[in-house]
Amino acid sequence: MKLLQDAEFEELSAQDLMLTYALNNDYLLTLPIYVDWKKASKSNAIIFRRGYATERQKGLLLVEKLDFLQSKLLQGIFFSLSRPLKKIGGWINEALKSSSEAADMQIWIDKVKLWLKERYSLERTQFMVESRSKNQLNSEQIGDGKLPIWLAAQRAVARYEGFLSSVGPRGRLIRKLLTWMEIIPSMPEASLDLKKETSYSEAYLRQTFLPRITLSNIWEPASRESCGGNVWKMFQNAVSILFSKSILQEPAFQELILLYTEETSQNEYNGQLEGLPLQMKIYERIPIPELQVIFPHKKLSFRILDTVRLDIASLLGLLAFFVNYKFENILSSPSAILLDVIATSALLIYVTRVALGYKQTWDRYQLLVNRTLYEKTLASGFGSVYFLLDASQQQQYKEAILVYAVLLHSKSNQVSCAKGVKDECEKFLYAKFKEKIEMPIDKALDTVMRLGLVMEFSEQGKIKLKAIPCSIAYDNLRKHWDHLLEQT
Repeated sequence: MKLLQDAEFEELSAQDLMLTYALNNDYLLTLPIYVDWKKASKSNAIIFRRGYATERQKGLLLVEKLDFLQSKLLQGIFFSLSRPLKKIGGWINEALKSSSEAADMQIWIDKVKLWLKERYSLERTQFMVESRSKNQLNSEQIGDGKLPIWLAAQRAVARYEGFLSSVGPRGRLIRKLLTWMEIIPSMPEASLDLKKETSYSEAYLRQTFLPRITLSNIWEPASRESCGGNVWKMFQNAVSILFSKSILQEPAFQELILLYTEETSQNEYNGQLEGLPLQMKIYERIPIPELQVIFPHKKLSFRILDTVRLDIASLLGLLAFFVNYKFENILSSPSAILLDVIATSALLIYVTRVALGYKQTWDRYQLLVNRTLYEKTLASGFGSVYFLLDASQQQQYKEAILVYAVLLHSKSNQVSCAKGVKDECEKFLYAKFKEKIEMPIDKALDTVMRLGLVMEFSEQGKIKLKAIPCSIAYDNLRKHWDHLLEQT
């Protein structure tokens, strides 16, 4: 935990989790991924992040574009077929109310509606997100940095589950269907306002917003609204978009560290959390909507599009088989036995091909997830320890040298307070590199003062900071180094 803090890694905050929840839609990894929160809790999984970045994918993206079109077509067909259900649901409700047993039946109807609201309504999720955000955005990681790692992890998993355990794609479709039938109320998706105006006039203090470019944005020029209803123009724009290079862009976590324990280790140590060996994995540039992919215990589910493809192909093939084949009477035609054997063998072969098709699709899912993690992995195993040590040392060095240089080049080599040093450091980095940061000034000042590079004195009742000249600072560092050599 000390190394993580020195390297400026922070535990995933409520705002990070809200972003993941709000942006949870298709980017490139379009697989429905669910985290087994029970196992994640047992393995004491906890995630730390450092910095944000922008993840871009450029190319033809032909498969992704076609998948998006097919999913939109499937969604349109689904809702076209579901429109009559609204009237049917109304007729059923009216018939039940007018019947003699309406009072008894209404009780069961109310119970079913209540269950559907609890299962698919956004009310509970939205209330949970808002309540958690109010409690945690104002008091991020209260005491987590001072807790033992296993206690901090136990608190973290409950927080992750509260934000990330949302309804999957099938649940969203069912929820929309129930909204069409007016069984559950229509509510807006929980979102996070990323364009909220800030009160800061200084450029280096304003929030940085990372723009998104999704598949729906790419196809927007070919939409009915953009083309004014002109079908020919829509077709031309669609062909142009399909066979031209495109860019997908998504805000991402710059670096993520996953800490967890394995089940085998838990069995060996008989559940003693204090003695469990930690597993550490470090990833880079993980898109925010795809955060679930790095969890140690995750489950994959078939996409609705792939399920429809496989199921329709299987049903049509079986239907064609039974329509074309007609079983004959064995007594009237003894040779029909041979035909039956051939037909049954063909049926078994077809069923085997269908089963292999499902398995092939599942293996493709697993391969896509593994390839994504492999490409994003910075370090794992003992290599991650070296990475964390180097990151901690480099971060402390950068902070100390920045504070010392800013104080050294300020007027009279002194600044009135720590906040002034903090502002100067942030202004310098924005002016030279256009990087907006929040300088951890307290930790940096502790380092330079411990090494004898900066001194603190009082003047007219005010505490001021002053940088030691370079020659004296060199001597102080040399003494520290000699003292360390003597100790070894």
